[in-house]
Amino acid sequence: MDLFSLFQAQIPTTANKLLIAFSGGLDSTALLSLVKKLSEKRPHLSLRAIHIHHGLSPNADAWTAHCQQLCEQFAIPLIIEKVKVEMHDGIEAGAREARYQTISTHIQPDEYLVTAHHLNDQTETFFLALKRGAGLQGLGAMQKESQLFGMPILRPLLSFSRSELEDYVQQENLSWVEDESNQDNHYDRNFLRNQILPELRQRWGHFDHAVQRAAQHCFEQQQLINELLQTYFKQHIFEDPKQFSLLNFLDYSSQKQTALLRMWLAKNQIAMPTQIQLMHIIDDVIQAKADASPQFQLGEHIIRRYQQCLYLTGKFADLSQTCLDMPLNQHITLPDNLGTICAAHNATGILVNWNEKRVQLANTQDPIQIRFAYTGKVKRQHNRPSETMKKIWQELGVPPWQRNRIPLIFYGETLQSAVGFFRIFHEKMEV
Repeated sequence: MDLFSLFQAQIPTTANKLLIAFSGGLDSTALLSLVKKLSEKRPHLSLRAIHIHHGLSPNADAWTAHCQQLCEQFAIPLIIEKVKVEMHDGIEAGAREARYQTISTHIQPDEYLVTAHHLNDQTETFFLALKRGAGLQGLGAMQKESQLFGMPILRPLLSFSRSELEDYVQQENLSWVEDESNQDNHYDRNFLRNQILPELRQRWGHFDHAVQRAAQHCFEQQQLINELLQTYFKQHIFEDPKQFSLLNFLDYSSQKQTALLRMWLAKNQIAMPTQIQLMHIIDDVIQAKADASPQFQLGEHIIRRYQQCLYLTGKFADLSQTCLDMPLNQHITLPDNLGTICAAHNATGILVNWNEKRVQLANTQDPIQIRFAYTGKVKRQHNRPSETMKKIWQELGVPPWQRNRIPLIFYGETLQSAVGFFRIFHEKMEV
């Protein structure tokens, strides 16, 4: 059976809209050609391609031009996006994060992102997980269908080797680009690809298929564990999947604790941590003193604890010195992805809207400002004593890291409200 016949069986008949991740390299060129052929047999297929310009190579512009030319040849619409790669966790991780985050802004409802990961990639991914000391979840490597960054992913080439794809592309007389960084063995994946795995394949001809079977066994065992732990897991998950209840958590065995944490991270599509990282989360975050505000950085995410709950958040900017003027009847874009805010006159004064929260305030002739930090004492009601902001936030159950991300409305130097949380009833404040 030829490669295309095997390929078309890998695309579900229910997948009617495909967005092809197209780098211009050998693998994605084979994928683009195969999907184009498939569309001739399935006329209802809607095809688009997306090329991410990382700006990391002097040849990046030439690669983009090559992708444009090939997509025009195949009559497949091409989206081109330039991204900025953050290198806090290394170029590879930063490029991957930038790539998928950008693609996620283009994915349409009911559209699958189709990637060109193949059998050799699966072996590399398995070994990298092994190097990290990952558990079954990580060793399960890649699946033909999964979710990533909230997108449905199809990997229809996982059962094909790179040499099979190269033979196919040459038969089709197609050209592709070569990323010069693939020869740099400073990167772990290249080191495996160029130096380690060729010798293993030479000794054991079916080594990649054996690794694929091992990865599948790991995936199936993890699925079984998840099934058996599902009753426990439901006791720790809130409506917001980024929260994890710690009620009775420390009564479990360490094995059950780590398994439940992996399930939580997997539910949020977070790359599996190493065993050492999991132990740090348990020892330094979960078991920290009750009055502490511990946290642990895991890639681009932060795991935080407040009271009897874990929270999964992004990295936040320090807004404590931020001060913004707020003219009436204008939408103001707040920093650090906090949305927009607007103040406008209405029948009883000034109504402030922030996302889906609002507060009604009195009229004023003073300048209106937005700030995010205040350390004085305030009165919320005339019959209550002055309280520190810390005590108010604690009473309202607002975690510490969220407190400096809530817009505070000031008339001049006088705090009026924390939008959506409380309002100051007496203008006088005691410091």
